[in-house]
Amino acid sequence: MSIQERWEPSLLQLPRGARAAREPWAPVILRSRRPGTLVLLIVFLGLQFLIPARLVIGGLGAVGRPSVAIGILLVFLWGLSAIRPHELPLVHSQPIRWVIGGYVAPQLFGYAVGLDRGLSSVEGSSALRWVIFTVAMAGIALATADGVSTRQQLDRLLLAMTGFAAVMSFVGVLQFAEIVDLTDYIQIPGLHENTDLIDPGERGPGFARIASTANHYIEFGVVMALILPIAMHYALFSPPGLQRYFRWAAMGLIAVGIPLSISRSAVLAIVVGMGLMAVIWRWRQRYNALVLAMLATAVFHVIQPGVLGTIKSLFLNLDNDPSVQDRIERSGYVFNLWAQRPWVGRGAGTMIPEEYILLDNQWYVTLLAGGIIGVGGLALFFLVPYLMGRSIRLRGDDQETRHLAQALAVAMPIAVLVSGTFDSFSFVTFVGVIFIIIGAIGALWRLDRTSPTKPMRAAAPDDRFVTSPLAVSWRDRHNVARRS
Repeated sequence: MSIQERWEPSLLQLPRGARAAREPWAPVILRSRRPGTLVLLIVFLGLQFLIPARLVIGGLGAVGRPSVAIGILLVFLWGLSAIRPHELPLVHSQPIRWVIGGYVAPQLFGYAVGLDRGLSSVEGSSALRWVIFTVAMAGIALATADGVSTRQQLDRLLLAMTGFAAVMSFVGVLQFAEIVDLTDYIQIPGLHENTDLIDPGERGPGFARIASTANHYIEFGVVMALILPIAMHYALFSPPGLQRYFRWAAMGLIAVGIPLSISRSAVLAIVVGMGLMAVIWRWRQRYNALVLAMLATAVFHVIQPGVLGTIKSLFLNLDNDPSVQDRIERSGYVFNLWAQRPWVGRGAGTMIPEEYILLDNQWYVTLLAGGIIGVGGLALFFLVPYLMGRSIRLRGDDQETRHLAQALAVAMPIAVLVSGTFDSFSFVTFVGVIFIIIGAIGALWRLDRTSPTKPMRAAAPDDRFVTSPLAVSWRDRHNVARRS
């Protein structure tokens, strides 16, 4: 038995005796014939996307969403494996564990800082809910990074996410067209309404803004933009047949949902995401994508005239937009409050509108709650997975792996950008998607056995979608010049 087989990770147990010597191990969190890691993660995604954000377990507030309970279960099961060192991979590192640890530790420290400062009852409840939520999301990322046993399972998980996102977008399309609002009819026994789900809003000359099952229009549009590059990846690499049509249809639905949110954040997110995807494409693919985007824009304009003009005006009339001006005016308040506790902040989870003001900017929220330490931790939380994804893109064993790595990695710059335009970590669906993507980057890193010492790969002659890294192209030209 190879070393690789011997040290495959597990979330709960390894077999004993002679059987262990004969069979390689796949990560599982429960015994056979019981739900495994993949099943629980797909259940998490289903609960996240299909159940309206207002429905929660009674008494828990916003963190009482059923999907958060799955995260708590997964962090508990992952912890069981962590105290049994022989079950964790020793040969190949998993940097995502350090990423999640580096994110959770400042949150726990920030909770202690808040208690030391002295919290009001409202702040104390909010801080405790934040810790619960943070731990649950950590469980989602760790279970994905360490518990997905094969590339096939990773593909199934990400395909499930794109499928649920397509359903969420379809619900939003029905809202926008005023055909039916399905969220009004979803009632789950045992769940209670924490708040009223946001009704379709209005922007521009009578155009509805829709949120589908999300908490807000901005969250809905940004989540669709985060998932679109992943949906595009699976559409491009889909096998012939009916499955290909389903994947392209899912991608189309997700793309349609983005402008229906009528959100600047969503537009910026899709521009950044598709721009970073185009960086790795061959020129023919860039041309095809540009033509497809122009045709899709023209068709959308014919079907819904005026929506694109409304979105355009959001960027051209910034000086007269109250939401933009309010954000600018809050800057003085933020920096004055930050100067009181610049390094450790006021305590994780304590920056709530009931006690302070609404800060539509996650970087401001983190600065006030965690100080410079908190902002640094959040920056690393986004940066390290991006660098990991880029490393897989440069060193992946095949074209499909390199393309998927880029599709996952671009979510991090998007998250950095939109966290400056709304308080992103206050929205459970957005955070759940980010942690799933970070976990998927860790799983792909492990399954592809990537490391900084692994040589960069040039594109094969038959690679249609991924070009050679610039460093490889430079190296090849240098070697040719030297031989000549």
